[in-house]
Amino acid sequence: MIEINGLVAGYGGLDILRGVDLSVPRGGITCIVGPNGAGKSTVLKAVSGVLRPRAGSVTIDGTDLTGREPEAILRAGIAQVPQRNGLFTRLTVRQNVLMGGYVIRKRRGHLDARYEELAQTFPILASRAGALAGTLSGGQRRMVEFARALMLEPKVVLLDEPTLGLDPASLAVIGDSVRAMHAAGTTILMVEQNVRFGLSLASHATVLTAGTVALHGTASDIACHPRLMDLFFGDAAHAGAGR
Repeated sequence: MIEINGLVAGYGGLDILRGVDLSVPRGGITCIVGPNGAGKSTVLKAVSGVLRPRAGSVTIDGTDLTGREPEAILRAGIAQVPQRNGLFTRLTVRQNVLMGGYVIRKRRGHLDARYEELAQTFPILASRAGALAGTLSGGQRRMVEFARALMLEPKVVLLDEPTLGLDPASLAVIGDSVRAMHAAGTTILMVEQNVRFGLSLASHATVLTAGTVALHGTASDIACHPRLMDLFFGDAAHAGAGR
């Protein structure tokens, strides 16, 4: 579904990604993990159009979308759930979710019907439709963000650290929500700082270090790879083990 080749991108003239190659299979959950500063979220920004790559290509479902504007990429069927603060806190749950369909420009009846469909997957859309988003817990906000991304019935959903800042009790809820999106046929590319959580959900995984791909394979193979700890902690892991 997604093919990334030789991707170079960064900020203020500094390259964070240094020739990233990544293949995301259709219908799967691919998780990108790696130490802080490895470039994980930068990959998602380059795919969604928020960040224009300096070199390389991003092809989605056979179409080269490299450097296209975010709206064009959204219209192509790629939706992103941001890392945090993605909701309008003074709007209701329903209003936030319906805003996810603004680029469809279809009749209100279609959007209302889509909302009711999503409420079957995310019950909070029915139980707290009129609640202000600012009154929700972190896990509940995430579910509303997921639902809003699905309003467009996207081919691909990009999840940027969906568990960031959440308490352990919310992890199961987020896991169930990601599985529900996947069961609906959506391809998911996810960045996750909770390595164990991310790999437990994913079918495929990529480990980034210093803006390059260090490992790529099935999530189960990556989870037990003998180099995984070294890639995250380097020599410190061995030094700590020897004390």
